[in-house]
Amino acid sequence: MKILSICGSPRQGNSETILIELQKLFKSKNIDNEIILLREKNIERCHGCVEFCNHRKVCRLNDDMQEIIDKMVEADAYVFISPNYFQMPTGLFKDFIDRSNIIFHRTDADLKNKKIIVISVGSDPPEDSTVCANNIANNYCRYIGKVVGIKTFQTHSELGGHLDDAFTSGQNPTIKDDLQSLTNLMI
Repeated sequence: MKILSICGSPRQGNSETILIELQKLFKSKNIDNEIILLREKNIERCHGCVEFCNHRKVCRLNDDMQEIIDKMVEADAYVFISPNYFQMPTGLFKDFIDRSNIIFHRTDADLKNKKIIVISVGSDPPEDSTVCANNIANNYCRYIGKVVGIKTFQTHSELGGHLDDAFTSGQNPTIKDDLQSLTNLMI
């Protein structure tokens, strides 16, 4: 099994740290896991030229999205994680969502049975991050597979250098068990 994890955080911090912990859990179950950090990729904003995409079955923009789309097609499952920005994913993650619409034109993309976990992190009240995770799950993931798990974690800002705050702050006392449970949902 191959799981593709996509991180929408514009900086290193809790989202990435959570994915690294999940990667360790996947590895312990002999599951291959690749993490894509969108901040390290060149992804242009969608220009809305659906006439081009719909007819030619490719995007006319030449950036890193084609590589990501290819990996999505090859993967058996996905983990999507984004910080909560006003109950929405980051702009970086939203650009990824908009540009990934081309996947629906791929004849080799059997998406309906791919399992998906959605995670949102943030310093706002947990219910705000839950809205963010549900927005990703309900408005994007339902088109590219089946969501098997949604989880949110409360954090402080990484700007103070607390890159693993989700684990050390005491705000998520069951985080390790929660990540284990999410891992088990992918099996």
